[in-house]
Amino acid sequence: MPTRTQKTKLETAQDNLREAANVPEATPIDPTPIASKTVHQAATFEPSQYVAGNLFADTSTLPRTTRIDADKAIQSISEKRETLRLVGANLQLNTDVYKTGSLSEKMNQANITYQSDGINTQAKMVGFEVANVNLQIAGSKLGQTQEKLNHQNIELAGLQSETPLRQLYWQAKLSLIESRISQVELAKFTLDSKIGAIESEAESIE
Repeated sequence: MPTRTQKTKLETAQDNLREAANVPEATPIDPTPIASKTVHQAATFEPSQYVAGNLFADTSTLPRTTRIDADKAIQSISEKRETLRLVGANLQLNTDVYKTGSLSEKMNQANITYQSDGINTQAKMVGFEVANVNLQIAGSKLGQTQEKLNHQNIELAGLQSETPLRQLYWQAKLSLIESRISQVELAKFTLDSKIGAIESEAESIE
């Protein structure tokens, strides 16, 4: 059996095919940037190079491969195709994952917008509550001012009611003074009359 460092008959046959078709040895395929001008050259099969010139003899340039080696190679190729199928499934899965991740990011963006709107709403609610409190304060101050006005009106009404009484009081006091003055004058007149009468009597006695 060939070792890992030796080429199998299939690999030797593939090399012969490439040399006959003037195809360079296969190289790993790397992702090519979109802007790159590199073109991948795929292996091709040229039938005219391998047809048998003599149909009654072994004249084809095709390399020889035993059935066992061919079965092994076909099995290996089949397994590689399964590998590609697995890779394709994972690529599709990754694509779906990225699409789902994109939806998640959009959801996060919507969530951020929602929370931002919620914060703005709360800020407006706070502003509304502040305005409401200011309105209540203004209403309270207005009520206090109205009560002060009512007190002033009551005091004014009391003073207005007191004015006629004060007028009567001063009129009565003035009348009383006038009456006392009249009494004093009357008493003075009476006293003067009595003194005059006494003086008259005294003169008559002399």
